[in-house]
Amino acid sequence: MNRALTDRVNLLEHADGVSQADISSTPPANASQTREVYSESSTKSKTCGSKALPKGPAAIWFEWYAKTPRLWDVCGDRQKKSAYKQTVNYMKLFLPNGFHLDPSTATYCDQVLRFGQETEANLLKCFQVQGTKRKSGSSVQKQLRKYYHEGKLNGLIEAYRARVATEGIVDPAPRETQDLFTRK
Repeated sequence: MNRALTDRVNLLEHADGVSQADISSTPPANASQTREVYSESSTKSKTCGSKALPKGPAAIWFEWYAKTPRLWDVCGDRQKKSAYKQTVNYMKLFLPNGFHLDPSTATYCDQVLRFGQETEANLLKCFQVQGTKRKSGSSVQKQLRKYYHEGKLNGLIEAYRARVATEGIVDPAPRETQDLFTRK
């Protein structure tokens, strides 16, 4: 950052009897370190309009099912809630044996983690076959939406609907958050 800001920070940190003339006349010992830290952090910052989900699919899955209070109940950010809901619904397609999640069991979080990792591995295998290299949340969601509109997920969707019909999927999320593929 700049010299004036560094002086101001030091003034606020050392306000116990030291005059401003003393602070402004002597450069702080760690001013160069402070400038380096600020310059590094400013290069890592997001762009103003970035709304990307920086998490991987398994982390999104875990946060959707295991975070308390549940995201579908209390998430104030409607865009995040919608993005997580869509990503999780797409991920359900990649669990060929379905899944049973019961929040009352002691191993619920372990089950959520295991299913999230399994579906992420299957999802990335599918992407590898298709020649896609995307791995973070929002880019995965965009790619899956593209595949959905191109009809590349139709076989997976039919298998998912069959699992839902035979109760091969027990999902603790409310019905309105999981009806992305159950409608024809």
